[in-house]
Parts: sequence; structure tokens; C-alpha cells
Amino acid sequence: MTRDELIQILKFVDRTRAIAEDRTTLSITDPRWNIISFAMQRHLEGKLITTSSAASAAGVPYGTAMRRLTDLIEEGLLLKRPRSREGKRYSLHPSRRLISEFEAFALQLKAMVGQTFGFNTSDKAIEDFYFGGYYMASRILSTPAAMRRGVGFDTKIRILSPVDPTFRTLSEVAPNLSELCGTNVEVVNLPLGQLHEEIVAHHARGGKDYDIIAIDLPWIGQLASAGIIQPIDHILEEEAFKASDFHNAAWRGSSWDGQHYGLPIQPTTELLFCRSDLFAEAGLSIPTTTDDVLLAARTLHRSRMNLAGIVMNFGRGIPVAHSFVQTMADFGQPVINLKSMGTEFDVGRIRGEQFRPMIDSPVGRATAEFLLELLAYSHKDSLICDWDRRIGIFTRGHAAMTYGWSIRAGAFELDEMAAAHGKVEFVPHPAGPGAPRVSPIGGFSLAIPANLPPDRTRRAWRAMEYLTRPELIKWYVQKGNLSSPRFSTSADPEVLATSPIIGRIDEMERRGEIQIWPRPPIPEFNDILKVLGDRIYMMLQGAVTIDAALSAAQNEIDAIMRANGRY
Repeated sequence: MTRDELIQILKFVDRTRAIAEDRTTLSITDPRWNIISFAMQRHLEGKLITTSSAASAAGVPYGTAMRRLTDLIEEGLLLKRPRSREGKRYSLHPSRRLISEFEAFALQLKAMVGQTFGFNTSDKAIEDFYFGGYYMASRILSTPAAMRRGVGFDTKIRILSPVDPTFRTLSEVAPNLSELCGTNVEVVNLPLGQLHEEIVAHHARGGKDYDIIAIDLPWIGQLASAGIIQPIDHILEEEAFKASDFHNAAWRGSSWDGQHYGLPIQPTTELLFCRSDLFAEAGLSIPTTTDDVLLAARTLHRSRMNLAGIVMNFGRGIPVAHSFVQTMADFGQPVINLKSMGTEFDVGRIRGEQFRPMIDSPVGRATAEFLLELLAYSHKDSLICDWDRRIGIFTRGHAAMTYGWSIRAGAFELDEMAAAHGKVEFVPHPAGPGAPRVSPIGGFSLAIPANLPPDRTRRAWRAMEYLTRPELIKWYVQKGNLSSPRFSTSADPEVLATSPIIGRIDEMERRGEIQIWPRPPIPEFNDILKVLGDRIYMMLQGAVTIDAALSAAQNEIDAIMRANGRY
């Protein structure tokens, strides 16, 4: 189970115990469980556990709490480590035994809850639902219904968005949405670069031309820090909004520095697309490691006329920069020195040394060497490829593999004439030696401009909440958008029948293989990409050595971070 799912189970157990302990006389406070629950939750969240905080969490007098703490330490369930040279301050940590026992307990609890709601509870089938997700709802979602109380036909909701599939659909069906929302919906679509420029320029103009703006997840740190978008935590709390149906990566990716800013509408995950027919003919297994990718690319390259082993996004600038950053994650390292949380990294609060770039590092070198080796078996146009050109080459059957965003799979999944149609296996990024498999999440969430007055903010919220409902997400899928940020939508049989990619991504989310940290949403992320877009491109062209490219990129990004006062 994923870290987020384990936290959900902890909260569920604590709430159910509180019913008996706090609201009735059926049970009394259990300090042992309270300490264990507190310690496990802090551990999973990557937060410090002190003796005083654990004792406070016990819910009993201090003396009793300290005796329970001593018992847990003596039993080997908690470890006590010094935090100072003098040895007078200590931190507490769950032991391997406690973590193992809790995970076994959580799995049994999940199976029991699943059985209660009619799920098969075999070891494999229990992974088919996410604890806390809306799998208990009707599996087949209805067509979108009109809002019970419309936003108001005397008003207009203007949405600023990209030209991606979901937003093209919104633009095409704007008259229908106007009827369903009880208002006048206007959708403005712009290319990605122009969209970012318009969001910033809109704020400079006073920020009242649009009610809702679609934000690319890596922009969120910059836009939030600059006060361009407003946090919505107070609205979520007032509305008692249930976020558990959203995929965790998409939901967490809509936050910055402890505050929430958006509702996911079109997340996308970068996967490895593999031509399953070509792999079968060659007797190759679908890659799970970077070495497997190289083997497959080498074997399949030129095995047929006009067939490359892989097509890569190596075009100068943002395309090749993204390829480098996302491949670093395959080798287990984010592009900056984020705090480690087990196999994940913390993007919730980034401070000081955590902003330091990690380009000129052993992982940076391994990444560069892998990309250079892969270039030899890549399509000849890879050095001029962006996202559209790359997916076009793969769709036409000129490459056996490509890394691609899930949202772009519609190019061949929905075109029966495409050479790749019905012949593609979708898998998470293969991992480098010793690293877990991780695919980066991208895509868009809906946010509210910071300068909107309260009445327009409320109208904008009602519209964006409606536009991200499960039945609306299903509607977008049926109109060609192969993306779902909600468990309940992904579980709909009609949605699953659209393309196998929907189910694959849902499975990856439950396994914790989709993460935000490969593209940390810091304000400097675009600056990092600009530097890498030149330095890594020159390296791939052979104009500079690996050492020169990595050292130059490291120094330039370090200078940016210092100039911004990060450390």
C-alpha cells in the first residue's frame, strides 16, 4: 500500500476509536495506541517525533504517558536516538518491527472493509480499490445533470485554458455547459507558452478578466508565491469538500507550501509506450529497468524499414530539459535536493538546502550517460522533437518505443487508421539500478485568480467544482480526453472500455508509482528548464562533454537559487 493510503487507514482507525472513547462510555482512552498512531503518522509524513509530543498525543496524564512510552521503547517498537552532542535531547522513531506490524494490520483492515462492501479480498484483488476512494458508489456514472441552483444567467464565467483535449471539449460544448451551470460559460484556449504569459499579464492588469484559470502543475509554486492564484483551503473547509476520490498525486500536486490552490481536471502521467506486437515478435519482455530500455532499443532499431528503437523528446529548450529532469527521477533523484521520505520526496515544504540543484552528481552523470547511449538507437528526428512531433512519429509506426504523456495517447488509441492503434502497452517509467519505478505527473488543475472579489470567487468555485465532478470527467473521456483524476470515474466500466490506459494509470496511482516530485513545483522550475534546455542539448549534440554540461548547469542554477535567497 502507498504512504497516503496508510495515512488514510490511520485516520479512519483513530476516528472510529474516538466514537467509543470520546463520545460514549463504552471504552476508555488507550495511550498505547494513541502513541503508536501518532508515531506512525509522523513517520509517514516525514516529521520529527519528540518525547514530549508523543507523550502529549497519548491523551493521558504525563506520568502515565511516559510509562507507556518507556514500555514501547523496551519492547523494541520505538527507537530512541540522541538529537544533540550532549545526549540530552532525543527523537523517537518507529522500529522496523512496528512498521511491519502496522502494515500487516492495515492490509487486514483494508481487506475487511473491502469484504464488507463486496470486494474480493484475495491478495491480488484487494489492490483493486484504494482505501478512501469512492469505489462504493455506483460503478456506472450517469450523464451530467444540471446544477440544482445555477450560477446565474445574469453573470458570465470566463475560463482561461490550454488547447489540450479536455479544454477543447469545454470550448466546443460551452453552450451545453451554460445550460447545465445556469450561467454564460466562455472558454479561451491558448497554446501552453502563451497561456503562462497571459496568466501573468492578466494579474498585472488587475486579474479580473477571467473567473477560472487552468494551471500546469509545475507552475503552481511560481503562481502561488507571486500571489497570482488564491488558496482555496477556506472554501474546502466551509464546503466540507471530500478530496478522497481524487488521485493523490494530482491532489497533492495542486498544493504549495501547505496550502491548496486548485481542483484537478486533466492530470497526465508520463509513461513508456511500447509496441507490444514488435516486442512479441522479437521475444522481448516489456522493459522494467533502464537497462531493459537500452536492450529493447538496440534490438528493435532498424529491425524493420524506417523503424527506430525509440523516439526521444530531445529538441532544444524545454523538451530536452523535461527529458533530463524526468529521467533523473528514474535513477532515484529529484533535480533539487528535496527531503527524502522513504522512497518518496517531500514537496510540501521546501526550505534552504532543499533548493540546491543536484545536476552535477552521480545520478546526474548516470542520467546523462543513459540519454547519450539511448540517442544512438533513437529516431533521427529526436534532436528536433517536441511533444507533438514525438507522438506523431510513434503513432505512424516509425518507433518501437517512446516516453509519452498519457493525455497524448489519444493520437493512436482513438484513430483506428494509426499504425500503433491497439498495439501499445503502457507502463510506468522503467527504473535505474536500485531505484523504485516512478512516473511524473503533469497536467492541469483549475484555480481562481487572486484578485477576484468574494462574490465572483464564490461563483467561480461553484463552476469549477461542477466541472470536476466524476460524471463530467467521464463526459470528457467519452469525447476523447484519456485522463481521469478521480477513482470513481476510472472505475466506471464505460470509461475503462475507452482505452486500457485509464485502468493502467489507476493501478499505478494505487501502487504509488505516480509522483509530483520528479518535477517539483518550485518558483524556479522554469529557470531550471531554461538552463538544462541549452546545456543538455549541447551535450547530446557532442558540442560539450558530460562533465562540462553538468558542471555548467549546476553552477548556473546554483547562482539563480542564491540570487533568490534560497540558501
